[in-house]
Amino acid sequence: MSFEIFKEQYGELTEYVIQETATNNRCTILPELGGIARQLSLRKDNTLFSLLKTPGTPSELIEDTKSAGELLFPFASRIPDGKYHFLGKDYQLAQNDNENAIHGLVRKHAFKLEEQVVESDHAYIKLSYNLREKEGYPFSVDFSVKYILNASGVFSLTYEAKNVGSEPCPVMFGWHPYFVLGHEDVDAWKINIPSDTIVVFDNRMSPIDTAPFLIEEGAMPLFKKALDNAFIVNSKENKAVTELISERQHVTLQIEQEVGEGKFNYLVVYTPPARDCIAIEPLTANVNSFNNGEGLNILAPGNTITGTINLKLV
Repeated sequence: MSFEIFKEQYGELTEYVIQETATNNRCTILPELGGIARQLSLRKDNTLFSLLKTPGTPSELIEDTKSAGELLFPFASRIPDGKYHFLGKDYQLAQNDNENAIHGLVRKHAFKLEEQVVESDHAYIKLSYNLREKEGYPFSVDFSVKYILNASGVFSLTYEAKNVGSEPCPVMFGWHPYFVLGHEDVDAWKINIPSDTIVVFDNRMSPIDTAPFLIEEGAMPLFKKALDNAFIVNSKENKAVTELISERQHVTLQIEQEVGEGKFNYLVVYTPPARDCIAIEPLTANVNSFNNGEGLNILAPGNTITGTINLKLV
């Protein structure tokens, strides 16, 4: 069979590997560490590219504070002072980033393996985490993520959230991968960002306005350019594609996100100071959406929301 799923030990952690044997396309998933994807390798012609940058040892990964590969739910990015107002009530989240709450409530938690399926043209793993009345978030949500590798060389992440409580609840999802292309650094790449509107932040990285994002002719060089910005995605279709381009290696990584009502209508792009990778983070809502409501999904009891991100090399 062309696809297989097997288990390996990664230090004290157990990871699941989805692999296509003919191409060596593969991803490794760590259910017990927030359900993250630790590695992703995809082939372009004769070259197998490792695409995700994560800490290099199990202990470094466990202790990682930079959210490499993490699933951000039920909110992403920062909520100043951990305070938000929702449907007439004030809430206080735990402050885990100086005076802010950051990146949700499922990070580092153990996920349950729900399914592992192998077919002739694809394989997938589905993980789940039941979020139950956390500090500052007194709601009950069943959250799941499905990682799929298919024969056309596409890696997909699909999340799903269902309100299993008795009250409406606010939800936002984001994915926080750091990408690499070969052994080049950020200065060697160009990027196409599917947006014409940038979010303006205050000194606490919270939105206060928007401004035009002037799209250059062709892709934008990242040489000596530092980014830590949120964008409102612009697309006339039901998807938008960010392109990370290595001209010297003749390869482009395409990160496709669903757009439209309730989908991934926002994007964060960040170049870390080391400039050895780039974070490209599809979001379903704007930064601090629990307060500003921009893109925020409000789930009624019994309702479900879902969305998909696809990656491929061209």
